[in-house]
Amino acid sequence: MNTIPVNSDNDDYQTAAEWLEQLSEQPLDELSKRRLLLWLDSNNERRALFERMLSTWADPALTQAAQNLLASQQARTAASAGAGFRRGAAWALCLTLCVALLVSNRFLGEAPAAKTLPFATATGIRHDLQLSDGSLLEISPASRLAITLSAQQRNIELQAGATYFRVAKDKTRPFAVTIGTASVVAVGTEFNIDKRLHETEVTVYEGAIEVRANPTAQPLLLRAGERALISAKGVETVAVNLAELVDWRSGWLELQNGSLGLVVEQLNRYSPTPIQLADPALAKIAVAGRFRLKEVDATLQLMTELHQLEQRQITQQGKAVIQLFARQ
Repeated sequence: MNTIPVNSDNDDYQTAAEWLEQLSEQPLDELSKRRLLLWLDSNNERRALFERMLSTWADPALTQAAQNLLASQQARTAASAGAGFRRGAAWALCLTLCVALLVSNRFLGEAPAAKTLPFATATGIRHDLQLSDGSLLEISPASRLAITLSAQQRNIELQAGATYFRVAKDKTRPFAVTIGTASVVAVGTEFNIDKRLHETEVTVYEGAIEVRANPTAQPLLLRAGERALISAKGVETVAVNLAELVDWRSGWLELQNGSLGLVVEQLNRYSPTPIQLADPALAKIAVAGRFRLKEVDATLQLMTELHQLEQRQITQQGKAVIQLFARQ
């Protein structure tokens, strides 16, 4: 049975992403179908968000799943009367148009409208997104983006998480990514951006990009095999060995001069239960090694053994949270 919750306290972006991910992987059972439809019907903004995210989720399996959902919705509205029927029919028509847009953009190559579409991945789930210009985005778990594609521009705002970009060449439309006040501009290249709490890490795998710490800063040219660390202090560049480099796409976190705070931040992209440090000072504990990101429990156990910590599960605002404490 599908277990995605319908909870008004949940972030709507993440909830919509979880439903889309579930739809793309397997048919929903009858109970989950009713729960999804109730969630969609409960708020027009949720419905609009779901439609926009659906139009960016270029996945034939999801198209079929959406069609199945549409059939379910049509059956549901056929049994309703009056305003309920009209509302359901209107939603069914919107979903039909979204599916048609998804199919046409992916298979017919039609130019998308100049509007910004949100996209999000759920905790623990990554997603590959093919844009209509041919660019491929490999998006890490717990990430949020806003995508704007038109005949004149290709703009991405990375709001949270990490994304590996394989940019299709188009000299007339540079590919721009903004991360807070910082920005990256490319024409045709491959690079990874990891937006973290205190800094953003940008690594170039192929070609070259321009990096700015803020809109008024001078652009810095970054080539393959180079990395920029963008923070409040500006931009720091370091060389990396691409042949030996391990990034999030491998499923591992490799640190040489890392910190416990960074480990917890990365694990939270995969942990169904949020992880916190009871004392902010613990974030500065030096950590080195290689850790399997999806093996959250094992990594936490290793951290507690190596750094004299203990973990406790507590409840905050009705939700379970794992806190790490210094061992007494």
